[in-house]
This record gives sequence, structure tokens and C-alpha cells, in this order.
Amino acid sequence: MVADSPDSVDLLRELSHLAAHRGMGTANERIAAEWLAARLRGMGYRVATEPFRTTRDNLYLLPVQLFVCAMAALSIALATSLWWPSAILLAYGIAMLVAETSGRAIDLTAMPRFASQNVLTQPVRQAARTVFITAHYDTQRGSFLFHPKFVDHLPLFFNACYASVFVALAGVAMKAARFAAAGYVLWTALILCACACAVYLAAEIGGRYTPGANDNGTGVALALWLASEYARRPGEFPPECELRFLFTGSEEAGCRGMKAFLESEGRQLDPRRVRFVNLDNLGTGMLTYLSGEGMLFYRRAGAPLLSIARAMRETAGRSIQEQANLLLPTDALPPSARGFEAISFLGKDAAGRMGNYHWRTDTFGNVDAAFLRFQQQFFEKFVKRAMAAEPPS
Repeated sequence: MVADSPDSVDLLRELSHLAAHRGMGTANERIAAEWLAARLRGMGYRVATEPFRTTRDNLYLLPVQLFVCAMAALSIALATSLWWPSAILLAYGIAMLVAETSGRAIDLTAMPRFASQNVLTQPVRQAARTVFITAHYDTQRGSFLFHPKFVDHLPLFFNACYASVFVALAGVAMKAARFAAAGYVLWTALILCACACAVYLAAEIGGRYTPGANDNGTGVALALWLASEYARRPGEFPPECELRFLFTGSEEAGCRGMKAFLESEGRQLDPRRVRFVNLDNLGTGMLTYLSGEGMLFYRRAGAPLLSIARAMRETAGRSIQEQANLLLPTDALPPSARGFEAISFLGKDAAGRMGNYHWRTDTFGNVDAAFLRFQQQFFEKFVKRAMAAEPPS
């Protein structure tokens, strides 16, 4: 497939190059993209770097926008006799949240945009099918919300914060219906939304980008290793399918890189002939695959990919687990939302925790090297089976 390919890459050496801040939409992220492109070209691939514009820190600033909309709506409802301006503001805030979690490239936010980029290998031949190995290379801004003593309570915290918006919606509806208790509900919702907004603002201000060795240096290093093996030994992979590699920027900003890729190339790809295997947070715990994705809209993983994962779980010789979905999306959600077969793999413990998640301890020294070596062999087998599997009839 490619000429003059070097020896197989050293997985840990690749990871050591990545274990440093690569914040979404920053100069450090761009430097990491240039390094990735150079590594792939060194293996003999034709490589494209595709720029796009991205927001930053959506994990914190998107909720802030939502709560600002809610607080403005509640203030109007409390200060005037009108209810419909409040309803419009709340509808916009909720639409922003729905669009963000849908997996579609619909951006209703008012945040500033910054330069980011995807790095991907180009097709070199006609093939009946294509499998994309994907991994995001950017890092998240860690904050006290991800402190090891609090991170297990994040789902409850998120749900409580977003519930305050629906209390606001109920208060505005009561105002429109002229219920006497509307004022009490509106004041309660305003206090709740203000508290939630303050927490997210404090997390944004106090947050610092993590080294990102596990999240997602491990996924990138494994994808690079697979790229080197495919370049060195193409004859050992199913010939009817081509393997391509996609390293996405700004995944931590709401899968912006994957959405940008699907907007630019997705219309030329046939969902019946293209699959996505996403590698993310694979440095600790047990190998875990997701049977679906989505916070508000649930998307099942591709049926053939899920069947292969389940079959390999029975014979892997090491504990592998299946999980329904995550609270936050991975890069498998946007292709699933567009009808492609996709699946995500992560490393999680038996309680569902990812090691050093969005925390300053996400360093090279806290990655399990033996776990990575196991995954090298697992993913080579999985990818070959994914390439060979016929699409569902």
C-alpha cells in the first residue's frame, strides 16, 4: 500500500510525545496536529490537514449560556407582565442544548470561534468498504468538578443543574396561565439557575488544561500503532476494505472535529460502506465498548461492530465489559447520527470510572503499559474482523 514504511512504532514512545497540554483550538493543539501529520507521512501515507473553526470549553461555557438565557427569561417574567419574551429565551437555550447533544453539526452557541484542524490519511485505492480508525488528540480543561472525590457525583450534578431550567420553564408557563404561585416558582428557578451558572463560571475560570496522557494520548498512540502495522503489512489485512485514520481536533468542545469532517466529507461517503472505530481514554481499567451513544437522543452502535466486540469479549482472556452509553458523547456519536456504523472503546473500571478523568493526574506515569500492550493485539484482531464483516442486508 505504501512504500518505504519504517519499523513498527513504539507505542509508549508515541504516547510520551503526546503527554502534554493540547487544549482545543490552541497553538499547542496545532503543534500536535503537525507532529501527527509528520508521523503519518513518515509511514508513507498521503495526509491531509483539514482546518475548521471551533468553540472552546463547551463543557463549562455552553451551560453558562443556557443559564444566562434562563436567568434573563426569569428576570423578564418577574419584572413585567409579559411571558412570551421569556418563553422565546428559554426555547433558544433549550434548543442550543438539544443541538449540541444531537451529534449533528448544528451550532447555536454565541461563543467565539478559534482555529482547529483534523489530520487524516487519504484514500489510495478503490475498495468495497472503508473503516476509519478515529481518535481525538485535544485535551480538556480540568476543574474542581472532576476532582476524584466529586467526579462520581457528576451525573447527579449535571441533571440537577439542567432540571433548574425546566423549573424555569414551568414558572413561565404558570405565569402565562396566570397561576398565583407563579412568582414563587420563578424566584426559585432564578436562584437555582444563578447558583448553577456561578459553579460553571468558577470551574471555567479555575480550570487548567490537563496533560491528556490517557485522554486521549492513549487512543492516538494506539491508532498510530495500527497505522504503522497497516503500512508495514498491508497484505495481512482484508483486501476488500481500506483502512483510514482520522485524528480529530476539538473533540472536547462537543465533537467539533468529527462534525467538521462529516460536513466536509460525509456527503461523499456511503453509510453502507463506511464504518468508524473510535479509540478514547484507553490507558487504565478494563477495555469497555459502548453499545450506544447519546444523552438526549440514543444511537445504537453499528450492529456488526457490536457483534464482533461481543464475540471477542468471550475469548479475549482478559475482562472486557459493555456499557450502554456515557453521560458525555464521544466521536462515535456524530457518525452514528448520520447513519454510519460506529463504535467507541474506552478504558473503565468495574464502577464505570475512567482513570484520572479530566484531572491533573492524567500523566504518562499513570498509564498502564501492560493494558496498552494487550490492546495492541486486541485492536489488530478487531479491526481485521471489522474490515472483513459484510454490511447488514
